[in-house]
Amino acid sequence: MGHWPSIHDFCCQKTCRFGIIPVSEVTFLLFDSNRVHVMNVSRRRIYRLLFAFSLLFCISCVAVAQETPAETTTELSDVAEPTVQEGAAPICSAELGDTINVHLSGSLYFAGQFTAADIAALQAAGVKRVITLRTDGEIEWDEEAALKAAGIEYFAIPFRSPDSLTDQVFDSVRILLAENDSTTLFHCGSANRVGAAWLPYRVLDEGVPLETAVAEAKVIGLRTEELLDKARRYIRKKQANRQPKTEGERRTDEPDDGHDTTDSEIDLSIKPARPPVVEPVQLPEQKGINADFVDPELNVDEFIKRFEIESREIYSAREAIVTACQIQPGDRIADVGTGTGLYTRLFAKTVGPDGWIYAIDIAPRFIEHINVTSREAGLANVTGILNSQNSIQLPPESVDLVFICDTYHHFETPEEILATIHRALKPGGQLVLIDFDRIPGTSREWVVSHVRAGKEVFRGEVELAGFEFVEQVAIEGLSENYFLRFKKK
Repeated sequence: MGHWPSIHDFCCQKTCRFGIIPVSEVTFLLFDSNRVHVMNVSRRRIYRLLFAFSLLFCISCVAVAQETPAETTTELSDVAEPTVQEGAAPICSAELGDTINVHLSGSLYFAGQFTAADIAALQAAGVKRVITLRTDGEIEWDEEAALKAAGIEYFAIPFRSPDSLTDQVFDSVRILLAENDSTTLFHCGSANRVGAAWLPYRVLDEGVPLETAVAEAKVIGLRTEELLDKARRYIRKKQANRQPKTEGERRTDEPDDGHDTTDSEIDLSIKPARPPVVEPVQLPEQKGINADFVDPELNVDEFIKRFEIESREIYSAREAIVTACQIQPGDRIADVGTGTGLYTRLFAKTVGPDGWIYAIDIAPRFIEHINVTSREAGLANVTGILNSQNSIQLPPESVDLVFICDTYHHFETPEEILATIHRALKPGGQLVLIDFDRIPGTSREWVVSHVRAGKEVFRGEVELAGFEFVEQVAIEGLSENYFLRFKKK
């Protein structure tokens, strides 16, 4: 049976129907639509032609390589327009005066840096608050003062390099964006950082598929590969924590190489009130005063029977305590150690639809209970936050009041958690501390054995954390507990 001729066959021989016949020239068969043409060319001429064709091919390759730039940067390439997920507000171009790179999704604006002259355009667009990712010194004018003078709320979650884009930044952004009841401008210098910081919220809280959200983030302004990588890592960890774990399975909140969390950190579940869903997490083994609360099998109904009963002072005096907190409509309150949510529910009604309550606790079951009951009660201004032992995990200057009721004696690292409370309070914000009055020889044996220190010690710790003592408020019905008010210096 015959075979296909090789290059050597073409150059040195010619074929016929009976086999291979050596010759000193090559026969080419040229076909057109009707005839076959035979052309004989010498071997030397063929070699010259092949050399010429090879040389031209090499020159063409070099030219193409010179026209194609090498990948010397880590900027992201352009992408096709993303497909909008049903139920999620699409991304569209917008204008805010002369502000650069402005986009809009529902009531959320994304942009680069605006100028003081653009604030009038922000007001005309109905912007009620601004969230910036810029760090101190990046701009030469006082953005915070100018916005506040215009009646616009200001929140700063500063980071600049990929190394400073931590899980805390992502958590803080998600908390603030969950309050989607007012028009917000989310900005940095060019919207590059904004795209990265917003991406987890789009995926985890608005339910948009990851690759669709990545495409949207690039439209907004994301262009740095390292920032995108940080966002992907955070999203993967949070999504993994939603999956049920089997015994012996690797903890999904353990950091990968290069990740910015440590083994001592507890995974934080930040879930908005709409929809109120809590992320199951695996907490590291903890012992001591809070061991029962971090138990994933904690029975909430048993604690409701213990906490929400008239024989408990802070329950029977709840209305007087709320009044003494001096809450104003529209206030933002952190209920630290919220427990079963007794005061969270009362506060949510007091601040009204323009206010917001952060229900903070280390007990996953409590947070799940609060999210469910808030939804059932129609309280759309509550966010449940599962915090760690050393942080309440709120953005800087984000709340007007921090309320700690029968919880301070459970703080295992009071100095660290007080520092995060101080940071979260707005200038002049107040801290209300209610706890058991531990007086050896007078207090019940349970109080003496359970509460680690007395009122003066607790007051001193708070003052050392940067707070000014204002007053002790007498509350009718409180005999075993005291009410102390502090102000952020």
